[in-house]
Amino acid sequence: MHKILLLSVIVAGVIAGGCATSNRDYSASSLVVDVTDPHSTVSAPTAVVKQYNKNGQVVNASVSSRQNQKQSQVSYVNNENINNVALENNSVSNAKSSGALEPVAVNSATVATSNLNVAVSSSVNNINAADRYQVVKGDTLYSIAFRYGLDYRDLAKKNGIEPPYNIAVGQILALNLSSAKAPEYIVKKGDTLYSIAKANGQSVDFLAGVNDLTPPYTLEVGQKLSLARHNGNSATVAKVENTVPVAGEKEVEASTSSKETAAKAQKEEKVSTVATTPVVSGKARTVSGVSWTWPTQGKVVKQFSLAEHGNKGIDIAGTRGQQVLAASDGQVVYAGNALRGYGNLVIINHDNEFLSAYAHNDVLLVKEGQKVKRGQQIAKMGSTDASSVGLHFEIRYRGQSVNPIKYLPK
Repeated sequence: MHKILLLSVIVAGVIAGGCATSNRDYSASSLVVDVTDPHSTVSAPTAVVKQYNKNGQVVNASVSSRQNQKQSQVSYVNNENINNVALENNSVSNAKSSGALEPVAVNSATVATSNLNVAVSSSVNNINAADRYQVVKGDTLYSIAFRYGLDYRDLAKKNGIEPPYNIAVGQILALNLSSAKAPEYIVKKGDTLYSIAKANGQSVDFLAGVNDLTPPYTLEVGQKLSLARHNGNSATVAKVENTVPVAGEKEVEASTSSKETAAKAQKEEKVSTVATTPVVSGKARTVSGVSWTWPTQGKVVKQFSLAEHGNKGIDIAGTRGQQVLAASDGQVVYAGNALRGYGNLVIINHDNEFLSAYAHNDVLLVKEGQKVKRGQQIAKMGSTDASSVGLHFEIRYRGQSVNPIKYLPK
């Protein structure tokens, strides 16, 4: 009898406490309570705490996992859409539910509710680790694009970065490496390189260069040809910037706004906008509207290769301290040694379409942002990151490697 009486008292107390709690007004409260007890023996891996206002509406909720001791707070704004929050696999997926917010015990802690717009605060990173890059000191947007064979304009657009392309040390960039793969064309009976170029809006010079073809450009049925990633007739011409921001060299924050950052960079820029090194005259050849000259004198000891891991340029032998010249008019967009395997490297932008690269130099004579003339000295030949003295020279068209021999004077 005493046991029955005691049990009745306990039940009555619980009911009274529950009623008292349900009558509280949380409408002015923003507190989210984590009721997960790390010492609890409950088998479910998660706990959800719902907070209601005086109208009975959910105004806040939290999810906590004992397994990883992480908590994600969810704030509800209006009756729109909601995201499921996965704490353990760091993924976000859209979901809709007609029911109230309820805990779901699965391998990952999740939250779902009915047609609500949610602002999620978590460490979710949607960029695949292999498809992102963390900026280091000395990087420029151009050098990063060059490293991964990307068009610098595509890289900027993907990351919402506007000219003059300010980036900051530690900044994470989405690379979108799938865009680096060039489209292909399978040669059909009756095709010529000229007809393929015309049909695809591309230049014969580029197709010859990227596919290492020589006149008279004989093709075989079934042959695979690499095409430009962009239609050559739809190119947008971007103006040449006065400065080329270098990560870690200025107190200029990375931003998508070009006005303030460009003004700061130009104000702090101390480098002359025109290189003052000597200009060497020599034979030139005009290809795709750009006049090219040999970047140095010497024998080509390694040719361009179409192989996946082949030589993406040509290697020219020489002597230490020998002049290295700009192959065409342009602007220096990188001068440094942050790209492994290239040593002291100079990259020049030509008409926003072509990039030329000069690697393994002993001394660099130009800086980012400087304008150079065809035949102007930009470096002294060396052997940095190389086994012998020489120049590794590359030409890229919108990020794609082409055979420099197809552009240089014969």
